[in-house]
Amino acid sequence: MGYVGRSRHTHARAGLADAQETGLAQAFTICIVDDDDDVRESISSFFRSVGLRVVGFGSAETFLSSATIAEAACLITDLHMPGMDGLGLHRELLRRGVDVPVIVMTAYSTPEARAEARHLGAAAFVEKPVDPEILLQDVETVLRDAPADNREPNRPGPQS
Repeated sequence: MGYVGRSRHTHARAGLADAQETGLAQAFTICIVDDDDDVRESISSFFRSVGLRVVGFGSAETFLSSATIAEAACLITDLHMPGMDGLGLHRELLRRGVDVPVIVMTAYSTPEARAEARHLGAAAFVEKPVDPEILLQDVETVLRDAPADNREPNRPGPQS
């Protein structure tokens, strides 16, 4: 599901006006983990167009081995991926003591997956195709509601 015309894009930009004035938009790194290059790039491109800093990863394992993990202010992950899935990624972050808000997205939602995401503390659970504007609102909510220690740009990551 895409969006039509400039009105939504303009609306999304307006939604970030306060964030940009306070430096929120560029101060935080949004990480996107999805094995579908097109989905990952589409979301990344939209977020960049409204001034957010985004880093994409094609797998959970790649994200977990990156230095960017310490900079992540919000993680958006696909549920179903080869290798470690999105819930496995969330579990591993919790095991490592990485306190980052997680938004899970999937084209194949089940009540069990939704319940597990909720149990793990996911900030949101969204269904594909994702409306980028709604996803942006979820990210804005996560960043606005994050505890002060999670809102510190370039905060040091947990020790592994």
